Amino acid sequence: MPPLNSLIYRGWTITPRTFEIRGSHQWTLDLVIAYRTKRRAFSGPTKFPTEQAAIRGCHAFGRRIIDGREPYCSLEDLL
Repeated sequence: MPPLNSLIYRGWTITPRTFEIRGSHQWTLDLVIAYRTKRRAFSGPTKFPTEQAAIRGCHAFGRRIIDGREPYCSLEDLL
């Protein structure tokens, strides 16, 4: 069973690891993408006003990575 807030997409598990930046009321774009027993962490410069917005942003970013639409974010060696 995937962790809370995780999303299964095309056989990959996207798990947000977002956190609030202390004192800023902003949440980070920080996630892990896993396939079977292998995983890789990704992050980005985008900030979000709420935790729920950050979770949705992490899911969207993860789907773009899995679809090969994010430059410099590869999962090829995890297959």
